[in-house]
Amino acid sequence: MNMKQFFFATVCMILTFSAYGQSDNNVPEYPKFYLSVNAGWDFALGSSSTDLGYTGMMTEPGYNLVLPATKRGFSPGFDAAWFFSKNYGVGIKYGFYTSDYKKESSLDLIDEMSYTYESTILAFNEKTHLFGPAVYTRWPLGNSKWMILANAGVVVLHNNLLGINRKIITIKAGRNGIIPGGLDLIDDTIYEQYYETVSDQKGVTVGFTLSAAIRYEIAPFAGISVQTNGLYASLSEMRYYNIINEQYENRDLSRKISRIGLSAAIDFCF
Repeated sequence: MNMKQFFFATVCMILTFSAYGQSDNNVPEYPKFYLSVNAGWDFALGSSSTDLGYTGMMTEPGYNLVLPATKRGFSPGFDAAWFFSKNYGVGIKYGFYTSDYKKESSLDLIDEMSYTYESTILAFNEKTHLFGPAVYTRWPLGNSKWMILANAGVVVLHNNLLGINRKIITIKAGRNGIIPGGLDLIDDTIYEQYYETVSDQKGVTVGFTLSAAIRYEIAPFAGISVQTNGLYASLSEMRYYNIINEQYENRDLSRKISRIGLSAAIDFCF
């Protein structure tokens, strides 16, 4: 190869590499790692009451105990994902749900011969942890700073019902007896009080989650979003401590967990 041929080949290589370099620089780069921290409120869908059956002690009359769904609870969590392409990625998600329930109800029964008043106070707490893999998608809206995000996952869910207690007050009197709240009780008035504390109920199952969000970019590496999320899971048994037998046992039941939530999030992309 003479000098002219060498020079010509060198110039061609430089021009070729330069063209490829310009082409690469013109292709926009998308961050591969995504981390989001969110918090908001979850709401129960439909009726998901849980019947714990007979819960009385051997020396007590016992009542059938039904725990209603907690209607609303605080739900923080996070998502971490790696995007292997512009629009699709895989990752993990974690969520926590906590809610308190307390309700008082009363019942009056009056007939020709007697009067019966019953007051019931039921209280318990619910806590749920979920963790598992998810598939993530993102779709920028043109050249704007807005983006649509979504993810779907299969999670391991740990549900805990704790602090379960119930108090039932029953007052029975003759038709002419004093009404509840009076200071004096006549001889034929019967006053009964039943109070019980039930062991914590703990269960583990597999659930499904779905989430969608609208995101606004506040910086090249960060954004804020508003998102909706859904959760569905079903429990067929829960573990509790049997005080009478002094051992842990499993209780067969049907417990549905179905919630939809609304939350705000801040995320980081890098």
